[in-house]
Amino acid sequence: GTPKGDDRGAKVLADSARAIKAVVDLPIQAQCEPPEDDIWFERMKDAGVDTLGMHLEAVTPEVRAKIMPGKAQVSLEKYMASFQAAVKVFGRGQVSTYILAGLGDTREAILDICEKLVAIGVYPFVVPFVPISGTPLESHPTPTPEFMHAILKPLSEMLVSSGLKAVDIKAGCGKCGACSALSTYERRLTA
Repeated sequence: GTPKGDDRGAKVLADSARAIKAVVDLPIQAQCEPPEDDIWFERMKDAGVDTLGMHLEAVTPEVRAKIMPGKAQVSLEKYMASFQAAVKVFGRGQVSTYILAGLGDTREAILDICEKLVAIGVYPFVVPFVPISGTPLESHPTPTPEFMHAILKPLSEMLVSSGLKAVDIKAGCGKCGACSALSTYERRLTA
């Protein structure tokens, strides 16, 4: 969940990063929803956050409202404005978003928003939705391998041609890459 308050968790993340960096110099990714005031991006960066994740998860208003009604209250427009502001602070490729393929968004909708994200320097980390037992979506189907290929192949081409690659991310989900084959698609293009 998201902590209450206009900072949407950014304050506790900045405090945590500062405490961690005081003890050990590790690359840190903070993850939060877009704070109301963009000053929080600078505060997190100054505290030692190296990369930032603000996760869309679903990319169309209809799917967002159905799958995550609370999170959908933060509009896509707010996310996009926050992404632009965050990239100015953290740099191209050091701001990312997690997109879960298979929740109901079409391939076209996912690739359309990915194109917009890449254009402003945000790394769209697209992963297949995997249901978890005991959750409201435990019976929701996973996307097919064909669906994932139809997204990851053109997305990797988009990323590589724009100079955004998982290997260049300092920390976080895109750097790790374990939840998606996206970095493998990227490596095939750069090998």
